Amino acid sequence: MAQTYSQKAPFNDWWYWSECLVKRFRTIAEIYKENGEIERSNLANDWSKKLKDNCMVPVMAARKGMKTDEEKAAVQKLEDTSIFNAAMMFRELLTNLPFISSAVQDFLYINWQDCKWEEPDVGGDEIDEDTGLPIKKKKKKAGDQRITELFWGPKARQDEGIRSGKAEDGGLPGIINNLLLAEKTSSNRAPTDYGQVLQSAAAQNYIATNTQKWEKAGVVMNLKPSGSF
Repeated sequence: MAQTYSQKAPFNDWWYWSECLVKRFRTIAEIYKENGEIERSNLANDWSKKLKDNCMVPVMAARKGMKTDEEKAAVQKLEDTSIFNAAMMFRELLTNLPFISSAVQDFLYINWQDCKWEEPDVGGDEIDEDTGLPIKKKKKKAGDQRITELFWGPKARQDEGIRSGKAEDGGLPGIINNLLLAEKTSSNRAPTDYGQVLQSAAAQNYIATNTQKWEKAGVVMNLKPSGSF
């Protein structure tokens, strides 16, 4: 079931969905590059970097310490700025994702609706009415999982794909549209458990506490809150 928001989402949720978009845009960049669209590939990589860097600003600040009221207030301010910047990016993406999805489908000669994960076969082989023999199902080509995840997300989290790029067709466009609509309400930021999975995973992995360690781990950090672009 798709995640919906009736109240403003907390930072962890914006972080979670930004990371989903980062993964999808990295795949998009690869596909563009493979099809000779270097400029578009670079733009997709730019989106990926901006989305990630934006959320890493408050994350890095939180890792440095949130013991005092002053530290907590500073992190809260950074989270608010990160959410504001993410919302601006998400609005722009809602305009661009239908074109991006369509372009990728054209490159690959596919339709996004045909890229769904296969359901488990519980009914046995289908029988050909003319021959009476089992119908051999075509196996997916190597590399199709990457395309399936682009349009439909990982198998266990199929709301994380870009689908047609239109909000009405669900997936990431539908969720980020829902996030933006919730931002227009007068509600408070209700804490949810959804984004906590990302924070938990981050805590279990190598989370650096300074720029040098991030760069050593291969992550380029921009410690200034992103603006519009």
